[in-house]
Amino acid sequence: MTVTSIQLKQNSKKLFFLIHGYTGSPTDFNELPEYLYRHYDADIDIMLLKGHGTQIQDLDSLTFRDFLSQVELELQKKLLEYDKIIVGGVSFGAQLALILASRYPVQGVFHVCVPYQLRFPFNLSLLSFTRHFKKYWPKSIPKDEKKLREKAFHYKDMHINGLRIVRDANVEINRTLSDIRCPVITIHSSNDPLSNYKAVKKIEPILQVPYHKEIFHDKNHNIFFSESRFDVHKKILDFFKENTQMRQKDTVAAIVPAYNEAARIFSVLSVLTSSKILDEIIVVDDGSTDDIESVVSQFPTVKFLKNQKNMGKAEALEHGINLTNANVLFFCDADLQNLTTEIVMQIIDPVLKHKYDMFIGIRDNIMQKSVPFIALNSGERALRRELWDKLPPIFKHRYRIEAGLNFIAKYKGKGYGYQKYLYYQTLKEKKYGFFRGTMLRWWMNFDVAYAYLLAWVNRKS
Repeated sequence: MTVTSIQLKQNSKKLFFLIHGYTGSPTDFNELPEYLYRHYDADIDIMLLKGHGTQIQDLDSLTFRDFLSQVELELQKKLLEYDKIIVGGVSFGAQLALILASRYPVQGVFHVCVPYQLRFPFNLSLLSFTRHFKKYWPKSIPKDEKKLREKAFHYKDMHINGLRIVRDANVEINRTLSDIRCPVITIHSSNDPLSNYKAVKKIEPILQVPYHKEIFHDKNHNIFFSESRFDVHKKILDFFKENTQMRQKDTVAAIVPAYNEAARIFSVLSVLTSSKILDEIIVVDDGSTDDIESVVSQFPTVKFLKNQKNMGKAEALEHGINLTNANVLFFCDADLQNLTTEIVMQIIDPVLKHKYDMFIGIRDNIMQKSVPFIALNSGERALRRELWDKLPPIFKHRYRIEAGLNFIAKYKGKGYGYQKYLYYQTLKEKKYGFFRGTMLRWWMNFDVAYAYLLAWVNRKS
């Protein structure tokens, strides 16, 4: 029997990204893919995990990290292709689905018969030592399930490595479960012979999202091959129809910190005021000595705020954010050249589509082209307001802001995306003269380096 991934496509921008179980195959979901395909106007994708669909010996050397890396890489590709993704999994695939939902901007997750706690004797740590003389153990499958599985591929044996892989997955789940920010539905069987359904009670208090739990009274570990499977299909569909409706329209505010940029800000504001993706634009004059206000006044729709003294970029951004209720923020420096409305839209759009919590526009400056570490500190970025709210005050100081946001997005949010564009920033040496500009650049670099040191120290706190 040839085993491959399962893909059902109808040119939708929505996707169900499903993950099968350990020693199973994409057929683990039985009729569910066709049911969702017909009733949810979404594409379906079920990848074939490494070592599966061939012979069980191909699992001998694989670890939890091998599988996690595989599904992460595939989901990252799908996030570029689809606007809305729901992840789901059964058994070990359910563990992977929960982990993905904690790391990536998906719109929902379902987990079915997740082995969050194994039943006796599978919960005995000493059982793992049997791998030295017996790797494969025959599965005990109910007769009714065997009949339903006639056209579904799976290995007839359990692999002893599965115990270690499940434990490693649960360690990761416990570490990241609180990071899930999309609706979650739990489905389990009270008589599952492998995993204890009572353990899922521990999941609910940790989640701060719409959550629903359904316990069926079947004796199957894979409930998609039970008499309850059609009820399971409907529960999954109804939950996501109710909880993943189109969100309230996001509003976007551009915050432009400016210090003595009267000679350069006009071209930036010309682009921003022409952009249809922005709902409001706020310029924060950070104690300038030039007449920047007269330039801004030429754009009646732009809000203007002036700090009485120079407080630094981060504090200027904070003051601008306090003037708006927008839930998406676009930070834009005032001294840019070759900025276009297309670039503005392309930086903001991935955040509006919930593909990332933050997206960075990398400039075409020499240093940013040659040193990726510096490129990611670009001032042009779109982010969700809650990411800013998570940022510790120590990062909201002068030039620490970009490094701090990168840290928060990576360790406390859903990560960030970035792309290089053909716009650039006016060099400090050109604006202030060689000696003063060089001094200011090194001061900025010192502040950024200190911010990365702070991020490294706080990365696991």
